[in-house]
Order: sequence, then structure tokens, then C-alpha cells
Amino acid sequence: MENIAEFYKRIGYPVKWLEDGKQYSDKDSYIIYDPAWHDAIPEIPDISLYQLLKRSVKKNPDNIAISFLGRDISYREFDLLINKFASLLLEMGLKKGDFVIPMLPNCTQHWIAFFAIGRIGAISAPLNVMYKEKEIAYQVNDCGAKTIITLDMFYPYFEKLKDELNIENIIVTNIKDMADPNFEVYDALKMFWDFPKKSIPGTLDFVEALEKHSPAEIEIACDPRQEFPLIIYTSGTTGEPKGAMETHFNLVHNTITHGLYCKPEGNPVNFSILPMNHTGGYMVWQLPAFSLGGTVVPRPIFDIEDCLKAIGKHRVTCLFGPPTFYQALMMHPKIKEFDLSSLTMCAAGAAPVSPAVMQAWKEITGLTMTVGWGGTEMNTMGTISVLKKKDKPESVGVPFVGEVKIEKDGAVAPRGEVGEMLFRGLQVSKGYLNKPKETQKAFQEDGWFRSGDAGYMDDEGFVHYVDRIKDLIIASGYNISPAEVEATIVTHPAVTEVGVIGIPDEYRGETVKAFVALHPDSRGKVTEQDIIDYAKEKMAAFKVPKVIEFIDALPKNAMGKTLRRLLRDQEGVKQ
Repeated sequence: MENIAEFYKRIGYPVKWLEDGKQYSDKDSYIIYDPAWHDAIPEIPDISLYQLLKRSVKKNPDNIAISFLGRDISYREFDLLINKFASLLLEMGLKKGDFVIPMLPNCTQHWIAFFAIGRIGAISAPLNVMYKEKEIAYQVNDCGAKTIITLDMFYPYFEKLKDELNIENIIVTNIKDMADPNFEVYDALKMFWDFPKKSIPGTLDFVEALEKHSPAEIEIACDPRQEFPLIIYTSGTTGEPKGAMETHFNLVHNTITHGLYCKPEGNPVNFSILPMNHTGGYMVWQLPAFSLGGTVVPRPIFDIEDCLKAIGKHRVTCLFGPPTFYQALMMHPKIKEFDLSSLTMCAAGAAPVSPAVMQAWKEITGLTMTVGWGGTEMNTMGTISVLKKKDKPESVGVPFVGEVKIEKDGAVAPRGEVGEMLFRGLQVSKGYLNKPKETQKAFQEDGWFRSGDAGYMDDEGFVHYVDRIKDLIIASGYNISPAEVEATIVTHPAVTEVGVIGIPDEYRGETVKAFVALHPDSRGKVTEQDIIDYAKEKMAAFKVPKVIEFIDALPKNAMGKTLRRLLRDQEGVKQ
């Protein structure tokens, strides 16, 4: 087994980072990944992401790469389609460094476009399929994309914006273009499936264009550590979205390392409902599955029963989703009648995961739910809670190939004290597109990324997430985590979801307000005082909400993360 110094030297970790880490003692909130904690990390090559996929194509040409709505595509066919689409993009005049915006859900077309864009040295800047005109215009303007690839049902947005944004090329596709026409359509999918395919003047048809092109033969030089094939825009939960520039090496690094804990004895099979404008849509576990010759089973939209059926049908091994994803599955009255025996890895993230959700999932499946902490700038997970020789499910774990420290008042915090969580590693993205001030503030010269998250480190070195620093409530001098209050109140049997913010209070400075959504059959029966009394039984008095407001549903982003800034806006609270 390699020691720490040998390991980090082998993977090309900067010597100055390792020297810097030696200043911290075991009483400081600092920890570095130890290779003894898990399986050996293989070589992380300096190649493009497409070249990494090409290795898998050569090794597994007949394996099923994608099974999308009843249609299977082998690695050989997948690579052929990627190269045909690359040929189309080159013919359209795209070149290295150009931005392309896909507005596509999780589907085969998205993956063909993504790899083809990177194959020619261009950059994919995927749009959230839930965006409207204003949000679309912001992102197109920010990256300067002139080429759009979109579902035909979203084309009207671009028709309105085309001239204003100087869009030159629009490629359209119908969701059924890469699906089996006999697929058994579930209710949630009908909004996509029933949209009629028709010719749209002034656009190129995705499938027709593929049929007319031969595979691209040109090889385009790539500097993996400087060039980036993907830009992911942050969710904008605390402000204007920022485009994180993910280099080829960032993506190859995390594709390989994330693959170490999604791989079962055979090839991994990943069922994915994650939106493709989110880093999790790529890293957990679709890209790792591709790199290992496994199968990706994407869904453009989630349905509880469809998911449970698909796990058994496809022998799905790995899942990832926000806690609401697992809560939804467990709400199915017959969940125990579905065959979930193939599952080996179930991970949750993108929002805090309550112990109650983790325990309920283990009772149903027998599997420990893996959680972690990370973000767009870290290419998904910076820490993970369950490694083979270092695990604590009730934490967000330890860094997986990298370093974590907690800072308070400009210095490393003692263990146990809450401060800002910082991460350093080779997977940290290049910075924010067109935002030098924000980049300088978050991405430090010594390699540390400032996350804006509050957390602490326990005596064993495990990291515990508290909340976003901007979301912390300070009441009578106490720091209160909205996530902790939410995780407590949501265990009330009548409650479906909770959002907590701080509101002005003359005496306490701030006080706690909870927005509570009740089960339909509990509405009108459960009172505000009932919720307050329940909270008093479960937590310290200073954390208990003083104000309760019942609402039908919380405002959330595409990953199910509560948009507390919208709740604060509603209250007129200054951000």
C-alpha cells in the first residue's frame, strides 16, 4: 500500500500543497485523503474526456452503453453517432473554444451532443430545461453561444430570442428520436412523448443530420489541464448563476475516482433522473459508468413506479439523487414488492439528508445510504461518508482524493468548531467564466476553494455539514442552522417538506420562521402551535421556530433544493 507522500506524488499533486498541509496538527480542522482508506486509485491520465470514453469503446464495443426509453445503443454505435455529430458541428463552422448550448433533458441525444462537442474542442454549456426566456437569455449572453441544441418543444423560446441573442444555428430533436416507439409510456413522460414531431423551418433536424454525415476523422489537440469541455452554471440559490469551467482533467479525474465506489463486481448500471445542467447529472454515476463499460439508463423526467420497475428490469446497481428522490420512492405503498436486489450503491446529495431518511432506506433495502459534500466547483463530491476503511454515515465523510479544512476568523478552526468549509484537490474547476472578481474570491492562489458552506470537523476527522453561511440565522447570539431545524420538523408525520429562514426580530436580532407543507389529509387539522410544540420536544428552545406559515409547496430548483432566497424575498428580508 502506498503511503500518502508516494500516492500524491504519483497522481501529480502539487508538492507545495503537501508541504502546506504539514503545518496542521490533529487538533486542527484539517484532513487529507489517505490512500489506505479505500481501493487503490489507478492512473489519472492527461487525456481528454472523449479519449477516456474511446478507451471504453475499444474495450467494450458490444456492451450496452445507453438504454433509453426501450432503445439500447452499444458502445460501438454510441461512438459512431458521436463522431457523426462531430462531423456535423465541424461542417457548421464550429471550432475549438466555441460554446454550444444544449437544452436537453437526460437522454441519448444529450450524451451524443456532449461528447461530440468536446471531441472537436468546443464547450458545452447546458441549460436547465425548466428555464424561461429571461434565464435562457442570461446564460446565452454570458457564454456567447451561437449554436443551440434543443428539444423541439422548447424551440419557441429560441424563436423569440434568436435575433436578440445572435443565434446562428439551432438543431432540434424530438424525445422519441432515440427511443423505442413501443416504449410503455408512464404518466410523467407524456408531456415529452406526446409532443408531435414536425419540421421546423430554419432549423436542423438532429436525426436527419446524423444520417447525412460520415464520422469525423480529424484529431484535435487538447491541453487537458487548461481546456474545458463543460461549463456548469451554479444553481443561483444565493445570487446570479456563475459558470464553473470544468477542465478535461477535472472531469477525467472524477470520472475515474467516482467510479471506484459505484463499481459492483460486474459492470455498473446507473439509473439517472438528474438534470443535465447539474454536475451530478454527469458524475454520479453516468460518466463513471461509461468509463467502466457499464450501462446508463437515463430518464428525462422522474416517475416513482417507473424507477422502481426499471431497477429490477435493468438490474440497476447504482443510484444518486437528492433526498426527495428517495423519499418519493419510499412513499410508494408497494415498494417492498419491487426487486431492488441488484442495488449496491445508493448515494444522496445536493441537499442535506436527514437521519430519518437514511434509516428508513436501510430498513427497506438493507443498504447504507452514502452521503457526501461537494458542489459544481468540485465536480460533484469532495467528500464521501462511506469508504471501505473510513466511514461514518452520520457525517458527510472525508475528502476523496484531496484536502478539507474548516476556517474561522481567517485561521484554521479547532476541531468541533463551526466555520467555512474549504476544499483543495485536482478536481477543483478552473474558476468562473467571465467573473474574475468572483473567481479570485472563491478560488485561492494556494489551491483552496472557498465553498461558502458552514461545517465542522469531529475528533476522528469526519466532516459535518451545517448549512450555507448566508443561510445561518443568528438569534440572540446563537448560530442556528435552517437545515437542522428543517430536518427535525420534517419528521412530523403530517409534514411533507419544510423551509426555514431568519426574519427580523427587535429583541433577538433574528428569529426563526418555518414554511411548512402538510400532507393533503392533514391540512386544516394540524395547527401552527402543533408544529411549534413538536419542535420544542426535539430541539433546544432557541432553535424552535417562533413563526409558522403553511404553504402548499416550497420553491425549489431542479435538484429539489429549497430556494430560501425566494422565501426571504417573500418576507421582504434583505439578502
